[in-house]
This record gives sequence, structure tokens and C-alpha cells, in this order.
Amino acid sequence: MTEMPALDPEGRNYISCPHCTIQIPSDVPDCPYCRQPVPGGTSGTPKDLRGLLVPPERFPRLGNYYREYGKWVKVVGPAILAALVLTLSLGFLTRVKIVVPQDNAFLIEAERERMDSGSVLLRGKLVNRGEDVPDLSLRSIGVIAEFLYRDGRTERKRVFPKSPFRGEGALFRGESGTFEIEVPKGVKSVTLRGEIVNLGEDRVFVPSVRGIRRLPAQRNR
Repeated sequence: MTEMPALDPEGRNYISCPHCTIQIPSDVPDCPYCRQPVPGGTSGTPKDLRGLLVPPERFPRLGNYYREYGKWVKVVGPAILAALVLTLSLGFLTRVKIVVPQDNAFLIEAERERMDSGSVLLRGKLVNRGEDVPDLSLRSIGVIAEFLYRDGRTERKRVFPKSPFRGEGALFRGESGTFEIEVPKGVKSVTLRGEIVNLGEDRVFVPSVRGIRRLPAQRNR
């Protein structure tokens, strides 16, 4: 009768061989007594992963393409991937950021559109949620665009939203108007704000008179 091996003093685990029912170490691929493979045993030979990367033989056409054009794929593939990553990185870095502070009176929405010249065009909409601003008044609703360049410079530009029912900058409560702003090159972010502009702020009005007052004639001496 075969003697049962003693447990390893270091705590080595043993299992029963499914073929000869003898206690064997759990980390051996074959039973040392009956030489039969043990299911779940750890093989001492590492698996070759290269066989998994080679196309199966049951696809001969795929294998032929791989042998003929595989070297070109290895050369061109990384170049295309690098160009794609570079394009995405440049597009992300040069993308103009739109900042719209929260405002209870005016709601502004804008979208970017890249032009053929390389600059960015902002197409936006403003909704008046405040007081009425009628036509033929000394007030007008304007959109202030503040450009922040990558070198730290700032620049401001004012546009007036257009309504299909009224003139520029004239919107009743609940009405909306559209506007377009061309963003110069080198701008990092654009901040859009809505405000009511007083059109008569810089004007000087001359009161009308009934007649023209003439200066007294000088006497000849």
C-alpha cells in the first residue's frame, strides 16, 4: 500500500487525484503516481501567447492578407494613430470656450462654428425675461462679448440681437433675438453678457427756438 505523503510544514495544499485517489500537491499538472493530468492543476510551462495573435488556419484568405500586408499595417498604423491623436489634441487646445454668467433678465445661448478662414463664428440667441424694450426708444438690448486672448489681453465688442418682428435690440418680455459674433484668432474664451444700453447717453440735444437770434451790428466809427 502506498503511503500517504505528509503535509508540507509550510502549509502546502494537497488534493485527491481523481484517477488513483491519492493525495497529491494541488500545484502539480500531473499526478506523480499514475501520471494522469489533474484538472485545474498549474502547469509549469508558460503558455505561448503568440499562437493567439496569429490568424487561425481555417481563414486562409485572412492569413494571406496578413502575411502580404501585415508589415505595412505595422508601419502605417502607428503613423495614422499619431496623426489622429495630434489632430484631436490641437482641436481641443484651440477650441474657444464660451462663458455665460447667470442672469435673471437675459438668457443667452451660443454655438461655435469654425469658418474657412480659421476663425470661429458664434451664433447665439438672447431671450428677454425682464422689462419690455420697445422700438423707437432711447434704450436697446445689447450683447457684450469679452474676448480673452491666450497672451492675457482682453477686448470687448457689442452687438445687438435681431428680432424678426422688431428692430435691432428691441424685444418685449418673452421675445428672442439672434446675433452673430466673429471671434478673432488667438482667443481663449468668450464671455457673453446681456445689458440694456442707453442710446441717448452720449448725445447732446439742442433746444429748438422760434427764431434765429442775431448779434447786434457793430457801429462804424
